[in-house]
Amino acid sequence: MATLRMNGHTVPVAIDTLNIANKEIGETRQSYDGTSLSLRINRKRTISFNTPPLSEQDAKALEGLVRGDGDYWSFDGTTSGSIANGRFPAYLNTVKGFLPLTVGTSTAQQTTSVKYGAGSLDPQTSLTYPTSILSGMADVTINAWVSNASGNPAGSDDDYIFIAEDGSNNNVIRLMRSSSANDIQFYTRSNGGTANTVTYSTTPWTGTGNFHMVTAVLRNNPEGTEKFKELYFNGSSVASTTTATSGPTLSNITTFKVGNNGDAGSTWPGFIEELMVVPYAATPDIVSAWYGMGKAMSSLPKIYVDGDAIHDDTLTTEFIGHVNQVQYNHSGGSNNKQVLSIILEEV
Repeated sequence: MATLRMNGHTVPVAIDTLNIANKEIGETRQSYDGTSLSLRINRKRTISFNTPPLSEQDAKALEGLVRGDGDYWSFDGTTSGSIANGRFPAYLNTVKGFLPLTVGTSTAQQTTSVKYGAGSLDPQTSLTYPTSILSGMADVTINAWVSNASGNPAGSDDDYIFIAEDGSNNNVIRLMRSSSANDIQFYTRSNGGTANTVTYSTTPWTGTGNFHMVTAVLRNNPEGTEKFKELYFNGSSVASTTTATSGPTLSNITTFKVGNNGDAGSTWPGFIEELMVVPYAATPDIVSAWYGMGKAMSSLPKIYVDGDAIHDDTLTTEFIGHVNQVQYNHSGGSNNKQVLSIILEEV
C-alpha cells in the first residue's frame, strides 16, 4: 500500500516531511481520592507533509483535490424521493448548495438502478442548474457514473449527460452520445472558433443496470505533452486532442443542464450517478484512482484518506485538506515546478 492516498490517489510525499499529530478534542474530569483526573473523550489527527517538485498540471490538480474544490451530486434518496417544486432531490449533496432551477420531467428518483448510494438521476429527467457553478473556471473536469440502454439511439438528437453553452453556440461543453452511434463524445467550441470533438466508440454497454465511469477533462492552456481535452472511460484514457489553444469562456455560459437539453429527444437513455464538476484538469492517475476506489466519492470538500501512514481500513476516514504554502523551483528563469505544503485535518 502507498504511504498516503486521498480518494484512491497515491499522493507524492517528500522524504522526511510527513508528520502525524493527534489532537485531543473535548475533556471531562473525575476525582479519585482527592485527585482530579482529566479524561479525554475524542481524538482527531492532523497530517502534514510536503510534496516533491510537481509539474504545473499535477500541482493544480492535487491542490484542487486537497481543498475539495468543485461540486458533487449523489442523487441519493428513498423510493419516495419524488421531484417537487423544481427541486431534485431532497437528498442532494453539493458543496455550494446548488439545487436545480427547473426540472424538465417530474418522475420519481430512481433507487433500483444505482452504482453507489441509494439513488440516481433517472431517464426522462432534465435538470437545469445556475451557471454560477462554472463561474471562474478555466480548466474543468466532469466525472460521472452512467449507464446506457443497449443499441444505437432511436431518435435523431444527441443524448446528453452534461451540456453547458451560451445562447449563440459560441462557448460550449457537451458530454453526450451522438444521434447516430452508441458512443461517448466530448464536444467543445471555443469563443466562436472551430468546434472540436473527441469520441470513444463504447462497445461494452450492456443495459441500464450496468454503470461505467465517464470522465471529460478540459485544460485551457496545455503545456508540453499535456492534452487540451481528454476523454476517459472506466478510468482509462480513450481519446484526446492537443489541437485547440483555448477553451470555452465559461463565464459566458448561459445554460447548464444535466440529463438532456430540455427536450424528450435529447434524453440520456440510462441513469446518471455521482456527478462531479471540479475546476481543475484531473491528471490520468487521479482519474484512474477515482475509478479504482470502489466506492462513492466523499462529499466535497471532504476526502477519504488511507495508506500505511495512518493504518486505517481502506478509505474509511474523512479529512478536510488545506494547501498551506506553494513554493517554486526555478529553472532557466521560469517557474516550472511547484512544491506544495499540505495539511489534512480529520473530520
